[in-house]
Amino acid sequence: MSASKSNDATVAMHWFRKGLRLSDNPALLHALSLVNDIDGNQGQIYPVYIVDANSYQLLKCSVMRAKFLLECVQDLDNSLKERGSRLYVATGDPVEVLPKLWQEWGVTHMTHEADETGEPYALERDAAVQNAGEEAGVEIMEFQSETLRPLGNVPGGYVANVGGLASGVPGTMAAFQKLLGRIEGGNIPAPLDAPAAKDFPKKQKSNTNDDDKYLPLEHPWDMPWPRGYSRDEIGPVWDRKDCMDETLSPIVKGGETLALQQLQKTVSARPDWTASFEKPKTSPTEVSTPSTTVLSPYLSLGCISPRTAWHAVADANKRASSGTNRSKPPVSLHGQLLWRDFNNLIAHSANAQHPGSWGRMQDNPYCRDVPWSSDPKMLAAWKAGRTGYPWIDACMAQLRTEGWIHHLGRHAVACFLTRGDLWQSWEEGADHFEGELLDADYALNNFNWLWLSCSGFFYQYFRCYSPIVFQKKNDPHGDYIRKWVPELANLPAKYIYEPWKANISILNSAGVKLGKNYPRPIVDHAVASKENMSKMKLAYDMHKDKQAATKKPGKKTASSGTAKATPKKKAKKQTKLK
Repeated sequence: MSASKSNDATVAMHWFRKGLRLSDNPALLHALSLVNDIDGNQGQIYPVYIVDANSYQLLKCSVMRAKFLLECVQDLDNSLKERGSRLYVATGDPVEVLPKLWQEWGVTHMTHEADETGEPYALERDAAVQNAGEEAGVEIMEFQSETLRPLGNVPGGYVANVGGLASGVPGTMAAFQKLLGRIEGGNIPAPLDAPAAKDFPKKQKSNTNDDDKYLPLEHPWDMPWPRGYSRDEIGPVWDRKDCMDETLSPIVKGGETLALQQLQKTVSARPDWTASFEKPKTSPTEVSTPSTTVLSPYLSLGCISPRTAWHAVADANKRASSGTNRSKPPVSLHGQLLWRDFNNLIAHSANAQHPGSWGRMQDNPYCRDVPWSSDPKMLAAWKAGRTGYPWIDACMAQLRTEGWIHHLGRHAVACFLTRGDLWQSWEEGADHFEGELLDADYALNNFNWLWLSCSGFFYQYFRCYSPIVFQKKNDPHGDYIRKWVPELANLPAKYIYEPWKANISILNSAGVKLGKNYPRPIVDHAVASKENMSKMKLAYDMHKDKQAATKKPGKKTASSGTAKATPKKKAKKQTKLK
């Protein structure tokens, strides 16, 4: 196929994928530079978004995240219209859709943001699109802007600064911070300004046939079904009725405009709070205003760039009062952005060593093999928030209703599902979060599950979140539970975390019928957690033996995961994580 070019002027396309923003978008700015040459000649620009149901963002996707993405796309279209342009939205397989659009519009060049993690579908899609571009005579250029610095073996990239081998990246946060500090002194490049109306061609050719074509989708039910998948292979599955469920209340709405407002409200307008922020000290039991920035959904779809967030934090830190107790990475707000880059780098490294290994236990160089059980009833109870442990069930109810949980809530439910109580695979938990979270992110989600299940990076399996006492100190009255598990709203505070300890008269007075309108505990935490510590110790011993058996004589090899060695500590009774 060869593109139909009516003249010698450049016709550029910018393909929006995850970087759903105008600000700090080097790929978009480059496309605009191509159609504005030094002689004042102007070509044409076509900003495009393709609703690809097989992409990571949509394959496993709740109604709320589908709505969130469409809000992001609509906001992008509005912002482009303010600049005299528009967004062209198509649906289907980009490998098939893009060549048709190139031919229809005579496209000569296309830019897009790079996906550096090696996420399997994105990797295959981009390779196929590149081949299609070569066949059609369209020059395709990609730009790294999803992280603070490029991940790979490119100038300024992390891999480039460890000798060019992805397997050589640091496996701990402390080592990662040292690596960052060696790259241009740890300085993060300033974000690029959004293009103005003057940067877009003044006389964009208007094809009247396109005026009512390629418009943003209005409703989630307009989205296409994933190609080649049955109902059993994707999730969550929803219909038009689910899309109109008024009980769903996403914690934020989508779009770059709201992302920038959220950044201003939570960071720029609160310099003292920003400068003193410490993630572990924030509360997961707030029932009105979240105790964190809730910027993660916007970062996950690129409505705001990490560099924009970084410099907003830096500016707020400078304006903080002199008496402010200033926090530092990894617990500070800058630290949260560093964690994000570190997670992305590890995903890149895992997939470079074993393609597609990130997000699974098999062949994952950063994951220890643990013989998890498989109990569909336990997994279903956990997903539905029917475990009989109110704090866990409240977190799962918030996830189902708002598409978000505070990070300590995520820690608690992940530990409970895996090494803490139910002994179910972290892969099942990651899969569920992938479908439900507004901020679902391929790199971050899988990293967190590896960490919290003690399968990678964090190996202190004897430290276990208690589903009972963990949040009593933060929320002794149980307001969070009362909001998200209304069946227990009338229980006295003494029993709100342990309703099974209340006598029958107290339960009756509160309208609680254990085993009927609220379940009894699915396991005995005191017993299950102790048993699971023994199981984890055995798994670690087996891992150690496997390493010893494969170690070459005279050569010292690094441990799987690259972090700390297996702790030489006896399993003990559960200890609260602080």
